[in-house]
Amino acid sequence: MKRTARTAALRLDAQWMKVRAGRPSASPAERERMLTDLISALAPHAAGDLSLAARLSLRYGDLARHHFDTGRRTDALIAVDQAVLRGAEPAEHDAEHARWYARALISQAVYLAEPLSDELGLPRYPFQPHGEQPCAEDRLAGLAAVEATHRAIAVWERLDRSDPRNREGLAQAYVFLGDRLEELGRPVDAAEWAVRAERGFHAVWQAPDPAERAHAAVLGHLRDQLERRLRRCPFEGGLTQLHKRGLLPERLVPLAVLAARIEGVDPQAIAEGLGLERAEVGRVLRARSWRAVWRFDVRTADGSWAPLAHPWRGMDAVTDCTAEEVAADLTDAFRTSPGVPSAPWRFALWWEEEDHLDGSRVRTTSEAFEEPAADPS
Repeated sequence: MKRTARTAALRLDAQWMKVRAGRPSASPAERERMLTDLISALAPHAAGDLSLAARLSLRYGDLARHHFDTGRRTDALIAVDQAVLRGAEPAEHDAEHARWYARALISQAVYLAEPLSDELGLPRYPFQPHGEQPCAEDRLAGLAAVEATHRAIAVWERLDRSDPRNREGLAQAYVFLGDRLEELGRPVDAAEWAVRAERGFHAVWQAPDPAERAHAAVLGHLRDQLERRLRRCPFEGGLTQLHKRGLLPERLVPLAVLAARIEGVDPQAIAEGLGLERAEVGRVLRARSWRAVWRFDVRTADGSWAPLAHPWRGMDAVTDCTAEEVAADLTDAFRTSPGVPSAPWRFALWWEEEDHLDGSRVRTTSEAFEEPAADPS
């Protein structure tokens, strides 16, 4: 009887695999019902059977993904917790089961960190120390997501590195760790893991593989991620440390020079911090411009903020100027303009693209709207 029930459970699993692959198609309700029935059928036989325990872990993972895709994060977290719990022991005995377990940990991290990212998968909160911050609950979930990703990396690291699947899985885990760290406002650490991921993928995909569309897309995404993170890194303790540790790719040194100058670092200090000749720093600053994006808002009668039109909202290429210098020129021009509004106004300047106010390079508010000074008495 027990063997018959086990065979029936495996038959259900085979049916689910077809539905999972889209053959035949099934509605979300049908998929959830199939998964629930399948989990109920597998669970009684998983104790003491590592193969079935690993398969049960997979199906809990499928159920978690289903819940997450249908907007039920809490249910997804409950299901993925089971996936991780059921997959831990089988992972110790079989390489394929270890890969399943590592992916379950990555999924757990993604679901935990969901409140920290926007709909595009970019960090929801800017990285300024006094800017908007996630609530304590979301921050704790983000820290748990980092821990789960580190556990996944540990699984991949103990697998046979001669197997390309394991090297690729490890590189992908580096990508996810960078994402989780960036969401928590740690762009330097995030940049480090993006560099490690990029190097890992290059090691797996030997030429001519990177020319293939899928691989080229992954590497292109990583390059974009890394450049965005480097733009957020401070010079001291950030770009300088990445350089000292060999984690600043040569192709991105000019970007680091530009980032430091935008921050207001003296060219001689840039040269010393990045191990460059002073003349090379000057050449980079003359040859490379950066895109300054700005916006002036005015306070309306109902208390909301309304952006002004061009030229008080716009962008321009800037060469060898700090963000503070560009902001000073713009705010001086605004204050002396004959059409300057009498209402309170605010100004923000970004590098590359308009984003959160808290993430701006420079932010200024008109004197009429400054916060009152604290009473010294």
